[in-house]
Amino acid sequence: MKNLPQKRSEPSSAIPLKREKHTYLQVGDRVFHKKFKSWGGGIVIETKSSELPGGMCFVRILFQDGKQRTFDNCFDSACCCYYAGITLLNRIEL
Repeated sequence: MKNLPQKRSEPSSAIPLKREKHTYLQVGDRVFHKKFKSWGGGIVIETKSSELPGGMCFVRILFQDGKQRTFDNCFDSACCCYYAGITLLNRIEL
């Protein structure tokens, strides 16, 4: 009876409140897509991260062809923009 979850007495600091997401791109980064060179270079204009555990991270990139495209921005995901072919050229600190 002492091992039931509601009876455990763990310090509150041992329970992680929020897991930090391992993101790839930040606002202001210059990038290009390996598979779609016709898009030209791009710049990251927006990033969004979910506050919910297991939530998604997105990045919006404006390419030279004038179109904005949205990609997954979490390294922990198999669909991360890094694995899809987005390559970081340089990071601009804003």
